[in-house]
Amino acid sequence: MKFANALKLNVLAAALIAATLSVGDAHAQRGKDKAEEAYPDATRESPEAKNTPRLAKDIQKMFDLYNDGEDMEGAIAIAEKLLANERAKSYDRAVALMIAGNAALGIDDYPRAIPYLERALQENALPNNNHFATMHTLASVYAQEDMSDKSIALIDRLIAETNSKDPEVYALKAGVHYNAGQFEQTIDAVRKAIEFNDGNAENNWQQMLMASYNELGREGDAVALAEQLQAKSPDDKRTLLNLASLYAQTGNSEKAAALLDSARQKGMLTEQRDYENLYAIYLNMDGKEAEAAKVIQEGLDKGILPADARTYTFLAQSLYFSDQIDAAVNAYKKAAPLDTSGDTSLALSQILTNEDRNEEAKAAARQALDKGLKKPGEAWMVIARSEYYMDNFAAARQAYAEAAKDPATRDQAQKALAQISR
Repeated sequence: MKFANALKLNVLAAALIAATLSVGDAHAQRGKDKAEEAYPDATRESPEAKNTPRLAKDIQKMFDLYNDGEDMEGAIAIAEKLLANERAKSYDRAVALMIAGNAALGIDDYPRAIPYLERALQENALPNNNHFATMHTLASVYAQEDMSDKSIALIDRLIAETNSKDPEVYALKAGVHYNAGQFEQTIDAVRKAIEFNDGNAENNWQQMLMASYNELGREGDAVALAEQLQAKSPDDKRTLLNLASLYAQTGNSEKAAALLDSARQKGMLTEQRDYENLYAIYLNMDGKEAEAAKVIQEGLDKGILPADARTYTFLAQSLYFSDQIDAAVNAYKKAAPLDTSGDTSLALSQILTNEDRNEEAKAAARQALDKGLKKPGEAWMVIARSEYYMDNFAAARQAYAEAAKDPATRDQAQKALAQISR
């Protein structure tokens, strides 16, 4: 899912920022007041941050390389050196593992980061701020690597051990559940995130909530939420398009068209698919072909819709079914040369013969035959009728005979032959 993939990356980025900000605090935990701790309600007693004096120089150099951000491999190398040192105590090892894991993340090496971060937690020697930030980061990396079960288990552990009321923790939980297709759990987690954020919802939380409602078939809840979001941010294009899409999916084509058309009039529709969505909705509504034609023509005039066979064909159909015959013919004449198949020329020929423009109909039908048709008999039927209407009976018989060679038009052609041969 596209939405889910984007969400993964956003959640991970937020967790890495939190971890990066906390890394440099590892030596500064002694003497901190409880109120300054990021996890004041944690059940875990925060260990004293006490390193081995003989290793202090290497630890500081490792921190400096990491925080400078230019030599992550260098930071990892010093971390490995510290881990191999028999003098290293649990705290030294935990700090080295934390830095190595975050440095690996800094060079996008997620599989390499995981064992470092896991071992940092296993040492159980980091101060609470670093310990739980590492837990948050590791849960995010698990999610990034499609290890949803491990991620959710670690987030639940984080919540249990910290009594967390951090909305970002619940937002991460929601994102992992969403990516795992667990939509009921997503809804519960998003609601918690909103509750702990003083009732305010970030845009991506709302999008997850709306998408989860939609996935569960709770269209009414999804639409209601989408309407709230759109009312709150009427100039946000993404929110508007989401609401229009939900209207269309739930059979409210009139609302979808009205919303998109209002956006068009405001100049908010700037992409090809925006115009295509609007004219497609109009074409699926009774009696709205003229509106579809206006949208297509505007899209062409603005250069937003491509001037290709597909666009001109939809324009021609919209015009034809709104009784704008001459304009429809002109649109088909623009589409036909751009179509590599003969289908558009065939459609044009059929309209022309219905309008008693027989010479033009014959020419279009022959163009269709020249390009190739799966059912060439249909073009021969147009030619035959055109010849007949022009009193060219011999030519009509000859064309009907060609149409009779095609199984798709055989019966129809043979009946016509029998009638004009009497």
